[in-house]
Amino acid sequence: MAVIENIGRIKRMTLPAGWTPTRQVLGQFGNSYLYHYGRSDTPELQLSIFYRGMNVSSLSGKTFERILKKEPHELSPEAILSITEVLGSCAQPDLYDLDRASSKSLSDSNVIDVEGRFPEVGLENRTIFINGGNDGCAVLEIIFSAPKKVFLKHAPEIERCLQSIEWK
Repeated sequence: MAVIENIGRIKRMTLPAGWTPTRQVLGQFGNSYLYHYGRSDTPELQLSIFYRGMNVSSLSGKTFERILKKEPHELSPEAILSITEVLGSCAQPDLYDLDRASSKSLSDSNVIDVEGRFPEVGLENRTIFINGGNDGCAVLEIIFSAPKKVFLKHAPEIERCLQSIEWK
């Protein structure tokens, strides 16, 4: 099994069997990075770790932090609207069909967990938004996407992968 190590706040995360790094893009915007992982037998399946390289506004960061400090819960439409900048394209109804958004504990750290789809490109999506710094303004994303049938087939192993995270 491949292991992801030392990316942002992620100290260690175990990839499912058969998954390997496929590509990395560094520094296109400031200190941004994008790491892709996948399976050679299923090229339409992708797990990515993304940092935008730019902080969100202080107001968005504080709101993000406030949501993460509460007990895990489903996000209301108002809460989703309040962190639109954090959620990026997942908060754009013209691009993304949102099924659910919640805060949850992932290996003893609260995160925002969003699931839906990008209908224009036919991809199901699950994105985990992580407070990557001390003030909620640096947002790290773990993105799982694939066509629906492939997404559903691999969702349980992605959940195990996410549960394997060790934080710095």
